[in-house]
Amino acid sequence: MKIRPSLVLFSALACAFWLFRGLAQADTVISDSEAAQHVGQAASVEGTITKVFTSRNGNTFLNFGGDYPNVTFVVWIPQDAPEAADPNLANLEGKKVKIVGTIQLYRGKPEIKVSTKEQIVVE
Repeated sequence: MKIRPSLVLFSALACAFWLFRGLAQADTVISDSEAAQHVGQAASVEGTITKVFTSRNGNTFLNFGGDYPNVTFVVWIPQDAPEAADPNLANLEGKKVKIVGTIQLYRGKPEIKVSTKEQIVVE
């Protein structure tokens, strides 16, 4: 089977387009209070953490804009994520941070699930 060079070039350009499109969307920076308007989008959500909480089952939550359920945005770190064991998470309370990921809704509140420490940028 012979592969046509024009087909290879087209495929490479199409892959590059989709890759850069996804990266550009993740570069969108929005405030925690605007996160609910961007559900389903990749973005960086910026704001001040008002509460760090670890549940009985080991999940960690970073709340923005108040105490749950009166929050503007939530970061969910599942218990099995390497970041969940980081003792420095408690020190983030009161700090301005940027969270990178895809915004989802959970019980009517916007959230991003964090599975790597690179998703949390302390400013």
